[in-house]
Amino acid sequence: MNARDNLSDSLPSCKFEVPEIIFGRGMLRQVGACACRMGGKKIMLVSDKGLFNAGWVDSVMSSLLEAGLEFAYFDGITTNPKDNEVIEGLREYIRLGCDVIVGLGGGSVMDAAKAIAILVSNGGKIQDFEGHGKIIRPLPPLVLCPTTCGTGSDISQFAIITDTERHCKITIMSRCVAPDISLTDPDTLSTLPDEYVCTTAIDALSHAIEAFFSIASTSLTDVHATRALHLLTTSLVPAVRERRPQDMQKLAQASLHAGMAFSNSLLGIVHALAHPIGGLYDANHGSINAILLPEVLRFDIPAVTEKLQELSCSMGHRADGGVNALGDQIQETLESMLEACGAPRSLRSIGVRRQDLPELARRALDDICIVTSPRVAAQEDLLGILQRAY
Repeated sequence: MNARDNLSDSLPSCKFEVPEIIFGRGMLRQVGACACRMGGKKIMLVSDKGLFNAGWVDSVMSSLLEAGLEFAYFDGITTNPKDNEVIEGLREYIRLGCDVIVGLGGGSVMDAAKAIAILVSNGGKIQDFEGHGKIIRPLPPLVLCPTTCGTGSDISQFAIITDTERHCKITIMSRCVAPDISLTDPDTLSTLPDEYVCTTAIDALSHAIEAFFSIASTSLTDVHATRALHLLTTSLVPAVRERRPQDMQKLAQASLHAGMAFSNSLLGIVHALAHPIGGLYDANHGSINAILLPEVLRFDIPAVTEKLQELSCSMGHRADGGVNALGDQIQETLESMLEACGAPRSLRSIGVRRQDLPELARRALDDICIVTSPRVAAQEDLLGILQRAY
């Protein structure tokens, strides 16, 4: 029995849940006040060395001190956070007597913060919580502050952690995993390296498209997915090329909207394939999505013809013509955006080995994101997508 069989019967007909959301330039100075409201006395601040060097960790530390809070700092997180890093974070949380977790960073930092929180309250190994609805006890309070323009982890009910023994990513899904507060300060994007402006925004793009096409989508999730698509279509290329503050702020808004959409409607084949690729190769998640998205879109379009007109309009077109014309229009817009951003375009370019493609396709069938794909895919379909993206 694969992931689709396990979860599809439990999907609700309609749901929409989000944390408290704080958004705006300069809002990072509110982190201390947020942690106070969560009842914090000693905060565990989870971040990384890049953000420390950029000065953003100091900003959060100052905010915590101004609020009269003690804190401990943990930065032992790498790209595609690992199970052993989560264990080390757990030990530090317990050793130092922390009571609230603040995560400052991209998806890796925020997912690690979530995973540490899971083990603080539930014990065991992080692998025990793989799948849907395995978390029994509520997590300690979480305040998550994204510093990239695409992860959505600050909103979502997901945490993705690499199992270092199996060389794969595990997906954890639970309402408990969503943070108490999502705090976005677009100013933090000013120090984001050019490469990550492109790839993290493309992650948001894949979130929006997959959320819009998901079989669990609703009118509420569609509103946020299409808003994210509009912002990304108009701002992604200018942001990558010119990095104007107004364009970067729109990317941060797009990430927020896309996060609200996919957290409630789930995702699809892009992420079901990206997770095993990232787990095996420790590759950049946004780069993988950029490579897979055009081929998955081409595969999905025949199953979502009734939504193509709205999708085309959200991407700035008049949406004239029949289904084939709309599909071509959407595909061409996506391809041109990826080309203009300098996104990677083939799996071989990021080090994927051709001989691994069948195993990657097999693993994708067990990923929870396959459940809400608009088009049912067999292993040979997934292998075909990988081969065309190779």
